[in-house]
This record gives sequence, structure tokens and C-alpha cells, in this order.
Amino acid sequence: MNKQCQVESSKKSVWATLSSIDCSAKVEQKGKLTYLSWAWAWQTLMEHYPDSTYEYDCGSLLENGTAEVNVSVTVEGVTHSMWLPVMDNRNAAITNPDARKISDATMRCLAKCIACFGI
Repeated sequence: MNKQCQVESSKKSVWATLSSIDCSAKVEQKGKLTYLSWAWAWQTLMEHYPDSTYEYDCGSLLENGTAEVNVSVTVEGVTHSMWLPVMDNRNAAITNPDARKISDATMRCLAKCIACFGI
């Protein structure tokens, strides 16, 4: 089997495994928004694929003073990358975000990136 076929097979296997997990008992609510915690998503990913890794970069400070974070997750040799603006509780971009807001956004972005694998 060539490398491309192996990657495609791995993608399908990871998706099949993770998308079959019932997350409904782990859905949390904050205001009108529902979400899965990044800690639960990472724990669940590691239970199935313990060699998975993630990376994040310093993100981007945009001209209007808002910021964006970026995270990449690798599972079974397949990497997905996502981005997310640093936002407040109304999902509005924050001008001049502090370290805590950037940290929170990075972990939300991690959960978003894990979702690309099926959770």
C-alpha cells in the first residue's frame, strides 16, 4: 500500500473511531452556548490515540488590535490545523486581549481542532 493510501485509510479509521463516541453526556452549557471541554476532548483522544500531539504558535495580532490563535493536532500521522479569534463570552473579538484570554482561546481552538478528527 502506498503512503497516500495509508494516510487515507488512517483518516477513515480515526474518523470512524472518534465519531462513534457519544459525547452527549459531556456537553456543557455557558449562557446560550453549548460546548465540549478541551480537557475532556483531549482525554478522549488520548484514550484512543495516545501518541497524538498538538502544537500551537503565538498566533497573530491583527491591525485592528484583535488576535487570532492557531493549533495543529496530529493523530496517526495526519495533521489538522485550525484557527480561532480571541473572543469574549458573546463570541465577539476582543481588542488587546491579555494572556488569559489568549490561553483560553488557544484551548478552545484545541477542542475545535480535535473535532476535525471526529469528536
